[in-house]
Amino acid sequence: MKRKKIALTGGPNSGKTTALSVLKETFGPQVELVKEAATLIFSGGFPRKDNSRVHIEAAQRIIYYATQQMEWLAENSSDASLIVCDRGTVDAAVYWPAGVEDFFKQMNTSLEAELARYDAVLHLSPPKNPAFYQSTQVRTESLDEAFAIDERILKIWEKHPNRMIIGGTEHFFEKAEAIKNFVEKIIKG
Repeated sequence: MKRKKIALTGGPNSGKTTALSVLKETFGPQVELVKEAATLIFSGGFPRKDNSRVHIEAAQRIIYYATQQMEWLAENSSDASLIVCDRGTVDAAVYWPAGVEDFFKQMNTSLEAELARYDAVLHLSPPKNPAFYQSTQVRTESLDEAFAIDERILKIWEKHPNRMIIGGTEHFFEKAEAIKNFVEKIIKG
């Protein structure tokens, strides 16, 4: 059975992890969650102190392939009708030092092929109020860097035919309601 798959994406601190919790609580076994590869890799000990090109490329290769494999595992081992991925394979391209085209060339794929992996894209933007931005051991970007990353992610996913964008609001309950409504349409659709 082909399961529908959503990429949940957006800039740092936009509420993706919280959104996943809301979706699991709301839809239970109807959804299978795929964790963010970058968080698993960086919290698992992959060093983030070296911003050299070689280091960044190694990290993004690992993230791309880990994302791909975790999605494959969910698709082939879950009975859920919808797989929700905390970021998609496309996201790693926005961090690639030599640019998006080079990333897809190095990964032996294309933007179009990667976009086609997802039935829908749900983009969450970080809140505009700096008081709501939190750095963590894994999230090392400043608020300005988070906004710049969010813009690049918005741009790279813009050609996806089924994308919803939820702007940066301070009130997560507004985001949560929009997220639940979007996902419910995908499940029923």
